[in-house]
Amino acid sequence: MRIAFVHQYFPGQFARLAKHFLDEAKHDVIAFHRGLRDGRSSDPVDGVRLIEYGEEIPPERNEKRALAGTERFIREAVSLARKADTLRQEGWVPDVVYSHTGWGSAAYLHDAFPEAKFIKYCEWFFNNTPESTQFLNPAPRPIGIRIGTSLMNLPILGDLAAGDLLIAPTEFQKSQFPASIRPSIEVAPDGVNMEFFSPEPAATFSLPDGRKLARNDRVVTYVARGADPFRGFKPFMDALALLQARDPLVEALILGDRTVYYGAGHGTEDHFHEVMKSVAIDPSRTHFLGKLDYAAYRDVLRISSAHVYLTVPFVLSWSMLESMATGCAVIGSDTAPVREFIRDRENGLLANFFDPQNIAARIEEALNGGPEIEAMRSNARRTIEERWAAELALARHSELLARVLAQPK
Repeated sequence: MRIAFVHQYFPGQFARLAKHFLDEAKHDVIAFHRGLRDGRSSDPVDGVRLIEYGEEIPPERNEKRALAGTERFIREAVSLARKADTLRQEGWVPDVVYSHTGWGSAAYLHDAFPEAKFIKYCEWFFNNTPESTQFLNPAPRPIGIRIGTSLMNLPILGDLAAGDLLIAPTEFQKSQFPASIRPSIEVAPDGVNMEFFSPEPAATFSLPDGRKLARNDRVVTYVARGADPFRGFKPFMDALALLQARDPLVEALILGDRTVYYGAGHGTEDHFHEVMKSVAIDPSRTHFLGKLDYAAYRDVLRISSAHVYLTVPFVLSWSMLESMATGCAVIGSDTAPVREFIRDRENGLLANFFDPQNIAARIEEALNGGPEIEAMRSNARRTIEERWAAELALARHSELLARVLAQPK
């Protein structure tokens, strides 16, 4: 079978599926991508033929225009359709196309491949609800800004229109889509490699200065793509400052870069510098490790005494699920995407996103350990085994693929 993927930062969420289709199912797999390299990039999948689109599109101008994103979406979708038509003329036509709808890049791909079945990955839909847009700032939003938010859905809706099957990775993410679309979306997890993300009591992690940390150290971990308000960077740092002031043994390992990836300040390091000016942390016990390779990242999770994951009501990060799979004692924000997986004091601890004192108190509970915390760690791993293990994810995707292939076009 011939399978095509569309993702600006391929492989992204399609890494596991693409590798499965290549290595186990022996399908012919290609991927259309945008050729972008930044903090959202992910490691390539060996054996997938890559086709870049949109390289002919002029760079964006600095001015902010309401229709800039819509114009870019149309240009990119047309560029992709033309690349696909060239592929068709060469004799390569896919049976199935998986596309990430976030950028709308595959909106016109059905014009090039009308015979193909289209599976659409529904990561997020931008709502103007208070929970979605006013969580960090409850002030009323002017009509122009509200319209700008709604315009971000035009690419998504354009891509969804030609879908034979719609999928979302979590119930919360599915729930963000309009009521008229929601019943058509199937929940299918991305999956976690439970063998790789597994506990190892004897694990150690070497700091840049050569010191080694292990599970018996009081290690607080925090993982995010950047220093992002959406991921609670400031309340985490405030809580860390409180902890370090009263506990001389607390070490913090912070993974990710200094960039803001979501919302206000996008693309800058301003938030990182603002936060660092406002907190009194011990630099000798606060280790900004940047982006690590997967094995080193996994080792950080293995030695974690308390892993903090904070998020506004938004896309759930893989890092939270991977930390649970590794048996971490997770302190998560008491927000809807986190509550879908963490039950307070059963398989993790929930804390108020806006309350550093509460976050610090929950971290201390995890650091102090004991039978309840150890049971919580085991339950966290069991949760992922039962709901998000890689094998379960692939079985679910295979079931949905068989269903869509059996349906008439």
